[in-house]
Amino acid sequence: MLGLNKPVDLAILADAKRTLELLGDELERRRNEIRLDGRHARVAGYAKTMKDDRDGWDKALSDLAVPMNPAHIGAVCQEVFPEDTVLVADGGNATIWAMFYHQVKVPNTVLSTFKFGMLGAGMAQAVGAGVAQRGKPVCCIIGDGAMGFHPQEIETAVRNNAQVVYIVLCDKQWGMVKMNQQFMLRPFKTMLFKHLGPEETIKADLGEIEFDKLGQSMGAYGARVSDPRQLKPTLQQALASGKCAVIHVDVDPVKHMWAPGLLHFKKMHEEPKA
Repeated sequence: MLGLNKPVDLAILADAKRTLELLGDELERRRNEIRLDGRHARVAGYAKTMKDDRDGWDKALSDLAVPMNPAHIGAVCQEVFPEDTVLVADGGNATIWAMFYHQVKVPNTVLSTFKFGMLGAGMAQAVGAGVAQRGKPVCCIIGDGAMGFHPQEIETAVRNNAQVVYIVLCDKQWGMVKMNQQFMLRPFKTMLFKHLGPEETIKADLGEIEFDKLGQSMGAYGARVSDPRQLKPTLQQALASGKCAVIHVDVDPVKHMWAPGLLHFKKMHEEPKA
């Protein structure tokens, strides 16, 4: 099956750890045959690019406007949740914001559909993680569109005493769909004003859903926050409740749509060129 969907130059079926150990041994034996100066320079260039990009992205954390810049959510979750907490990321732009501002430091603590793109899968993934690790919280960062597919899983979490904290990024729109529509329909206006009006896109806007109250109706702890300065205490209160929680987070819809690294994300999903 290796290389079935994506072309490969050299297909290897092996245990990753053992393969890297053997590869390291072989490279060590060939140390004198390998010229590393060019590679060191290239790696240093990558490091500089990464630092410059990171510095640019982190400027968003000084944005204290209301409703909040989505950058705050992943960063604050990093502070509030224990280091070994399972992070579930679900949605389009919501997942990108989570991955760019939350650094995973413990192996096997990330669940997502990644390139498959099934919205809503994170609702049940989070319950599974909560049941598998009793007594530990689960952090689920999810978009309002993705949450809308399977909100009944809140009741599942409550019934199974899974301490899942659903953090719902609410921009009241299908963000990635809307972004693509805007560039296809009116690219120049989109670049100039960063967004189009609801009447200029096709059914890409959503109505108001009070997800905190939806959670409360199923027995979960619920809270709503739009000020980034109130996000940390809100999440701390949710964790202190000791049960499933639903935090409705109002995010700026335009800033949310312009997630970081969109070009990288687009290229990652492109089919290989023939």
